[in-house]
Amino acid sequence: MRAQARIALILALAASAPAPARADDAPARDGRRSQEIVFGEIPEHSAADAPFGISAKATSGLPVAWVVVSGPAVADGGKLRLTGSPGLVIVRASQAGNAAFQPARDAERAFSVRPKPSAPEFTAQPSAQEATVGGVILISVGVSGEPQPALQWRKDGTPIPGATGRTYSVPQSGSNDAGAYDVVAKNASGTAISDRVSVGIEKRIQFVSFFAPNGPLAAGQSVTLSASASSGLPVQFEVSSGVASISGTTITAQPGTVTVRATQKGDSEYQAAEPVTQTLVFGAAPGSGRY
Repeated sequence: MRAQARIALILALAASAPAPARADDAPARDGRRSQEIVFGEIPEHSAADAPFGISAKATSGLPVAWVVVSGPAVADGGKLRLTGSPGLVIVRASQAGNAAFQPARDAERAFSVRPKPSAPEFTAQPSAQEATVGGVILISVGVSGEPQPALQWRKDGTPIPGATGRTYSVPQSGSNDAGAYDVVAKNASGTAISDRVSVGIEKRIQFVSFFAPNGPLAAGQSVTLSASASSGLPVQFEVSSGVASISGTTITAQPGTVTVRATQKGDSEYQAAEPVTQTLVFGAAPGSGRY
């Protein structure tokens, strides 16, 4: 019971003790009124802008002082003057108070300074390209300027719809993608045109596989020829030497040796294939009495 009584006494003494003074309560004891600083946001500026004023007021009506904490700006005759460099500026406003008002809590505002306006200038030019049909075309440039220049790629002097980035690409090129390419850069300060470079598109390579007919060949009988192109395009046959006739993929010959050539002439996507030949030997027809 004595221990419980001692705890109760300690709690009672703690409750009756005066609370410690807080830092923000101290000024209230001198009888002065409080005040605040109303400091509006500062918009983004260009490094070339003329000096401008700061909108900072105290609710007391007392004059507000401000200083540049950091960044490319200085106080100049009651205005803020930019030094000409880009960066982030931080400004602090304060009001020290007087006999009637307590000091106001400092207020800070930050704003960005853009580089000075400048006309577009290419820092990296496009380069010529060579691709095969179905391959990738990739052209790029580097460009500077303030504000950021708008870009427009052109092919043979004609704007390419939607081609407005620093890189122009064609994932699967066709023969009609060959031509001369350049890009126009433009902003409020001027216009610049890149070097004009050529893009060449070569046809794909293909080859022909020609398979010799199986078994003995007899004169006068129809023999089916078999060949294919790696492109998947149809193969044509023609007689290079010997006495024979071909209709489509079927050959009929007289007794003797016949040389047949398989060709594929190509199209808009593929080059002509190298011809491939087969030498066929036709024996006498059965029952002819010839050997």
